[in-house]
Amino acid sequence: MSISDGADLEDQRAQLARRLKEARDYVGLSQEEVASVLGISRPAVGNIEAGIRKVEAIELDKLSALYGQSVSFLLTGELKTDEKRVAFLARATQGLSEKDMDELARFATFLRNAPKSKRQDPK
Repeated sequence: MSISDGADLEDQRAQLARRLKEARDYVGLSQEEVASVLGISRPAVGNIEAGIRKVEAIELDKLSALYGQSVSFLLTGELKTDEKRVAFLARATQGLSEKDMDELARFATFLRNAPKSKRQDPK
């Protein structure tokens, strides 16, 4: 292992810590609430988010479920194709009125129920 490998590992840990904090903030949970779910102290959560304390695999799995993010995303920051679509749709619908959201839901149902032979699937 070279010195640069160690620096890369530290950078990955820092990025993981940042993504964990951002995910917690996004879902609106406090460090105290997360600590309660994980069965650790609030300062331990703060240390994880600061990159001081390593996160255990079991903790990462629990955080993934709690934050509604895949373990893969938390580790790498890369979204899978389905996750990218969901994120895009969430951004695209932000700020729509309740009436617009109802209309969008009706349209999605229409598309889902359309005959498959008339739909073109890019896959």
